[in-house]
Amino acid sequence: MRNRKIVPAVLLVGLVSLVAACSSSTPAATESAAPAATEAAAPAATEAASAAPAATEAPATPLNVTWTYTGPENDGGYNVINEVAMNAMPSVPGVTVNGIYDVPYSDEASQIIRQAIANGAQVIVDTVGLGTLLTDVCAENLDKVFCYSGADAGPQPANSASWWLPDWDLGYAAGVAAGSMTKSNIIGMVVPYEIPIAVQAVNAYALGCQSVKPECEVKVVYTNSYFDPPAATRAAKTLVNSGADVLRNITDDPSFCKVAEEAGVYAVGEYNDFSEQCPNSIITSTIWDFSDYMIEEANQINAGKFTSTGDSGFPEVTPLKNGPGGPHLGTFGAFVPADVKAKVEGVYTEMVDGKNFFVGPIYDQKGKEKVPAGTELDDKFLFHGWDWYVKGVTASEG
Repeated sequence: MRNRKIVPAVLLVGLVSLVAACSSSTPAATESAAPAATEAAAPAATEAASAAPAATEAPATPLNVTWTYTGPENDGGYNVINEVAMNAMPSVPGVTVNGIYDVPYSDEASQIIRQAIANGAQVIVDTVGLGTLLTDVCAENLDKVFCYSGADAGPQPANSASWWLPDWDLGYAAGVAAGSMTKSNIIGMVVPYEIPIAVQAVNAYALGCQSVKPECEVKVVYTNSYFDPPAATRAAKTLVNSGADVLRNITDDPSFCKVAEEAGVYAVGEYNDFSEQCPNSIITSTIWDFSDYMIEEANQINAGKFTSTGDSGFPEVTPLKNGPGGPHLGTFGAFVPADVKAKVEGVYTEMVDGKNFFVGPIYDQKGKEKVPAGTELDDKFLFHGWDWYVKGVTASEG
């Protein structure tokens, strides 16, 4: 789902490490095995004899993990929150991490990844959505590296997996928050590209709002960039001028939030907790957190149990949580009424418990029934199958 075009620049946050034990279809285990514990000598007969030394604990085998990002290190949103997961990985003994920023969506990305592997990277975590620019390189290095692709619907080599989160649920919860606070019944979204995963985010937001206010409309402005603060600012202002009194982003920076604060309208954040950037506007945020998932994957590699998502075309979906470690709700604004907060939290808790809110009837922009009454949309469709807008959505270029 990620970016297109930016100039690459490497910024190291640390190193990386862990263990790679695996089968012929995954990277080979490091040759230096942990030393076996030495048998303790029998205790001496005399009291003066010294006790046998305890067996030395085997050192962790280093596993070098490199993360790739589009845009700058401190983008205020998407990269900042992904770094939370990156910096959580070294809680696994032996793991160290580094990040490469401003990775372009071009062949240059493949060269950056090849160089990272040549420099000793044993795991590549792609937050950019590079697709075959990553997986082709990973397929060339089956015995050297494990690869993780964010939101990649394509087939994965034996040493690679795709992962994501139920952002459709987060979008629906955001819509409930927006619908509970809007006065104009028009809410807006600043969106980078018109691709299925973004259309899904728009639709989820619309359906959540319409569950509270059936007449709710969603206006969308596309910026054609994940990180272009001036374009995002213009888009947000366009939405306010068109009547939107709640703004939401799925671009990477906090421009939407600043516009909301200046214009005196509400905001619902995506990726990060924006309560500090616009305390007078933010209703709440839907926070992306992959920490628990990445820690578990490090442990699985360490145990020789890495699993590829293969040709499924569907990622591993990290579960929602009611707190840090996984995707969760952020801080609510002090101005948000208690009953609104309780409603949003109640819907979200039902999602955590497994309730599916995407159930027909669902209609498209022209009012045609697309999902019959009682039919549930599954995660695979929600992830990458939604290529039409629901009723009440209007989209335009920025």
